[in-house]
Amino acid sequence: MPPPPVRTPLMDTDEKLLLEQVLRGDPGAFAAFLERYRSLIFSVFYGKGFGFPKDYMEDIYQSFVLALGRNDYHKLRAYQGRNNCSLATFLQVIATRFALDELRKWKRQPRGRGAPASEDDLELEVADPRGGGPLPDTLDLEELDIFHNLLFSLEWKRISSVLWVFRAVSRERVADVMATSRANIDALYKRAKDQMTERFAEGSYSRARREPDPRVLTPGVQEHLRKLLPVPMARLHDGLLEPGAKRRALTGLVLVEYAHFRCSATELARIAGKPGQYEAADVGDLAESLLEGLARRVFG
Repeated sequence: MPPPPVRTPLMDTDEKLLLEQVLRGDPGAFAAFLERYRSLIFSVFYGKGFGFPKDYMEDIYQSFVLALGRNDYHKLRAYQGRNNCSLATFLQVIATRFALDELRKWKRQPRGRGAPASEDDLELEVADPRGGGPLPDTLDLEELDIFHNLLFSLEWKRISSVLWVFRAVSRERVADVMATSRANIDALYKRAKDQMTERFAEGSYSRARREPDPRVLTPGVQEHLRKLLPVPMARLHDGLLEPGAKRRALTGLVLVEYAHFRCSATELARIAGKPGQYEAADVGDLAESLLEGLARRVFG
């Protein structure tokens, strides 16, 4: 009688230990896990049949990372090694399913993931200036709060590059507003996405729910926002995107879409000026002044 076939283990010792560390929440384990499987995940997203633009790959990867970490690594906990399925194969399967979902969303709204807008793109005329934002179709409310907590923990230039690119503003125009080069905007955008992914993987981010801050949303600010409500978002953007506006443009964007971002007074003070230049208690006056200036520009 021939000897029984030798079964190859589905996971090697290091792989099994790493997954156990991730599921326990050990510091740095998730980052190491992502580093190990990053190329495999990207190979799925670059696969035939998807056709995502190259400059979208970092976005879809970050969204997938958020999905993996959601609900205490619920997707990873579903891996049981059944049917001789290796962990690599399991990741390929869930990455493929994720990419298929993204592809369906992409076909419905191909420009909604940060591709530059054309001059004649009428879909920029959004009726409700409170709507829209980074990855609204991909993330649920809990994940969106985490995404914004990560984003607004960054340095203001990186926040600016992400928010304007996500709003389909060309990077050349963003560079003009930021008084820098297109290459620098590309570098800021990539570093921002990498830094957010790293912080998420390391667990060094806030899970706090984002709530309106009354120090920002003062009665005066609310009145200015009500007056701007009928103005299409594209027109508000044009009023903010002045050459060299830099921090003022970013602060205005965060304010006109405040219901979406819900920045704290501390976050807004850090965006608006150098550390110590603005105190959180003074943000309401700053916001009123900025919105008043925006209203003058858009209403002529």
